[in-house]
Amino acid sequence: MTAPPVVIVGAGAAAHGSVTGLRRAGFAGRVVMFGREADPPYERPPLSKRYLAGKARREDLMLPQLEAELRLDTEVAEIDLEARAVRLAGGGGLGYSRLLIATGARPRRLEEEGGLYLREISQADRLRAVLTSGRLEVAGAGFIGCEVAAVARQMGVAVTVYDPLPAPMLRVLGPKVGDWLAGVHRGHGVDLRTGVVEPPAPGPATLVAVGSLPNVELAQAAGLECDGGIAVDANGRTSVEDVYAAGDCARFWSPTLGAAVRVEHFQTAVRHGEAVGAAMAGVDIPFLEVPWFWSDQYDLSIQYVGAGLPWDEVVVRGRFGTPPFTAFYLEQGRLRAAAGVNDGRTVSHARRLLATGVQVDREILADRSRDLKALAKPS
Repeated sequence: MTAPPVVIVGAGAAAHGSVTGLRRAGFAGRVVMFGREADPPYERPPLSKRYLAGKARREDLMLPQLEAELRLDTEVAEIDLEARAVRLAGGGGLGYSRLLIATGARPRRLEEEGGLYLREISQADRLRAVLTSGRLEVAGAGFIGCEVAAVARQMGVAVTVYDPLPAPMLRVLGPKVGDWLAGVHRGHGVDLRTGVVEPPAPGPATLVAVGSLPNVELAQAAGLECDGGIAVDANGRTSVEDVYAAGDCARFWSPTLGAAVRVEHFQTAVRHGEAVGAAMAGVDIPFLEVPWFWSDQYDLSIQYVGAGLPWDEVVVRGRFGTPPFTAFYLEQGRLRAAAGVNDGRTVSHARRLLATGVQVDREILADRSRDLKALAKPS
């Protein structure tokens, strides 16, 4: 008898990456991918950047076609671990030999009804239409909120942004960089209102960008261990044999960072998916990469490496506030993350430092004349 297929629940970046990992590792069997959306796997980062600005077409976002059966516009309603099968919302189901849960994340919603959310192409299309009205309110000054505000201002739209925290992207960038970024947005004409606990009720021209939640409900209902995401090891294995998780919905153990982390960024989702796909094919190579992402705001490219782990000190390389510069985030003298503004080379070297575990003195980190590339090589 033919073995049951590898089944992938989800059709986003991690799901797409997992097929690449499976095939590269030599898996030649059947792979079936279920996607809730009608679109095949695509890039989400441009939705708040180039696509929203009309500088990228829908087809430009699509990821390359892979050797897998795509069942789109199809929702998985249940995972039956005992039967080793998934049940579909429209009826029917499918057995699996190995199962990957790559259900991603969803925008956190406000209690009040109304407002716009941004996660899918159709939502970006609705938001773009709203921008033609010339007015936009944004609840939340995180990455999505700030990126959309920047695009809107460059289109001549009047923008008001509300956030309960004292500065944009505070939880990741900290007060020093966050305050500087607040000045950037205000300098471009954004009416940025921080410390606002109760923003106005969301209306038809309000983008709600107040964070996201991992889609773990299927996993929880099946009895899988979840803790701020589906708990998996460094190879993407869950608490149940032959069941894996990858991408935004997974909280994975990172040997490199020495912590369990959940990362909501496209590049990490793809690469994590590739590593987990390889593990599903029998190639057990732990996922060791340091998370990295970028954010385009006006003429600034903000690049970040790390996973938002705790830090107690910031060291700046370059002249702070005048790009290029990079902020290094340290915990008890140990490098935990870095955020660079128009400073891609330094961020790349910082990523290598984190990956190799090489520790560098504060004075060297701050000294732009010192070569971080050479220091990033393990001894």
